Amino acid sequence: VTDVERQHGWPVGGMRLLAMIETARGVINAAAIAGASPRVDALIFGGEDFAANVGAQRSTAGWELLYARSAVVTAAAAYGLQAIDMIFTELDNATDLAAECAFARGLGFVGKTAIHPAQLAPINAAFTPTPQEVAHAERLLAAYDAAQAAGAGAFELDGRMVDRPMVRAARQVLARAGRDA
Repeated sequence: VTDVERQHGWPVGGMRLLAMIETARGVINAAAIAGASPRVDALIFGGEDFAANVGAQRSTAGWELLYARSAVVTAAAAYGLQAIDMIFTELDNATDLAAECAFARGLGFVGKTAIHPAQLAPINAAFTPTPQEVAHAERLLAAYDAAQAAGAGAFELDGRMVDRPMVRAARQVLARAGRDA
């Protein structure tokens, strides 16, 4: 890749890689793939190819892919990469697309591949923090700043104990929303 960049006069290191994880071997080696090059920006899970590779019967619920999806998210997180979920094959099923996006977001994916332009708006909506999520993140970070100023570590917000992992999650929400944390 570096040779191609040099040959074309492009900035060295400017080309980024999105690694597709589509086989059992890919899932087993997801962490090694994630850490293989500083050029890797994301791991993309190829669910249909993976299911065919392992002989899984695809279902609406998708439980047959849960381990592999979780492995991809975990490997991506371990290396600070984006985890992007598989395609949704039903072109005219916005309800199940939204449900699958919500499930994928809950697993830790930050986006989803699309196979049709009509899927873009629902996918973007599902992976963009809601105004309520942004407002909660801002309140949590304001409370954190106040607790830090008072010399406290963990603190309470809305009846829940808040500590550093929740602060990091709030910052991630604001980053995904395009706001400064």
